Amino acid sequence: MIISERPRAGWSVANDQGDTIALDLRLTPELLRAGMARDAIRLIQEARKAAGLEVTDRIRLQWSAPEPLAEALTAYAEMIADEVLAIEVVQERHPFQAASVHIEDVDLRLEVSRV
Repeated sequence: MIISERPRAGWSVANDQGDTIALDLRLTPELLRAGMARDAIRLIQEARKAAGLEVTDRIRLQWSAPEPLAEALTAYAEMIADEVLAIEVVQERHPFQAASVHIEDVDLRLEVSRV
């Protein structure tokens, strides 16, 4: 008997030596928010480095972003603060003068300073 595997739409299937793995490749809103939060962490870490801060320095993070990035940053605020050693995280409701970076073509304004 021959069995063939054909993945459903949105899935990827791989077979190696009798083991089969199937992955759901669909991007849910939750996965997209988590990805945006991870991108923001990377950019904040780059801003820390550019500001000459030490790896162990605690910071104040000030940010402004439009939706849906603001929603992602708010949902993952605690994780972001832990990752970047932010003692204080302030969301500005209006754009302010700060370094501007882009995530998924969305403007994120952020400022980091040593506490």
